[in-house]
Amino acid sequence: MSLHSIGDLAQSFVLQRQNTELKSQMARLSAELSSGRTENVTDHLAGNFGHLADIEHDLVLLDARRDTAAEARTFTTAMQTALERVQDLAGGLGESAVLTTAAPGDISLDVTARHARGNLESIVSALNTDVAGRSLFAGATVESAALEPADTLLTAARAAVAGETGAAGVEAALQAFFDDAGGGFETLVYQGANTNLAPYRLGDGASVELSLRADAQALRDTLRHTVATALAGDETLALSQEARRTLVQRAGEGLLTAAEGLTGLRAGLGFTEARIDQSESRIAAELTSLEFARSELLAVDPFETATQLEQVQFQLETLYTLTARSARLNLVNFLS
Repeated sequence: MSLHSIGDLAQSFVLQRQNTELKSQMARLSAELSSGRTENVTDHLAGNFGHLADIEHDLVLLDARRDTAAEARTFTTAMQTALERVQDLAGGLGESAVLTTAAPGDISLDVTARHARGNLESIVSALNTDVAGRSLFAGATVESAALEPADTLLTAARAAVAGETGAAGVEAALQAFFDDAGGGFETLVYQGANTNLAPYRLGDGASVELSLRADAQALRDTLRHTVATALAGDETLALSQEARRTLVQRAGEGLLTAAEGLTGLRAGLGFTEARIDQSESRIAAELTSLEFARSELLAVDPFETATQLEQVQFQLETLYTLTARSARLNLVNFLS
């Protein structure tokens, strides 16, 4: 009885082990038949992982380049949106200023000056746009805004033109304030870096550099003429009404000219966007090619897999039958 019981126990362990192995094989084959890919890479490649490792490495690189291209696209899109806003504001104010000086009366001058102050705030806000906490127009100094607030700019510009009594004097003072090296704009208003944002490396020797900063000449001109229009309504300045009118007229004409300069900036940015498009298309094509190569490398024959699955299922059914018979025989032996 004791020896016979030990034999039954050993037989039970054998059947359990076979059952576990067959279930594992069936699960693996079912997964392979469903996905079309091997579940046992080592056996499938006979231990030769070199080609697969190369593919996986290239896929990781391309994924990183795709992320870089996406980030560059996000930046350029946000830049285009900001520049479009600035251009619309500059063009609208320029037209308004020119029309104002053609109309009689002084009330319209004050209205246009107030309009300019509001536009200045909007322009500065657009140039201080950030994406995910990174400033767009501050060059390499992405952690801070590109410009001081509009009120700070207007206060500094007002101080620069203090004492001027004619439109030409105000214009000259503002020109020096905005354009001179080490002038008020560079030292008091522009808070960004003098170096550009690092280029985006997109692979295959392709890279794009977003070199547009808030201290670009077209943007300085836009700010200068907007400030001039705003200061034309400043009662603290010793300007005659005729000087104010002349200042608004020339500033309006300057804004319309500056709007053309902004078109050039946007065109350059559009060229950069086109290069990003090309890189994204190339990266997507390379990813597709590598993913296909990996799939081919790990692919299994569906007919062969289905045949093996049927065989395992048959073996499992046979095992269940043997297990059931063994259990009944053991019970008879036990009762006898």
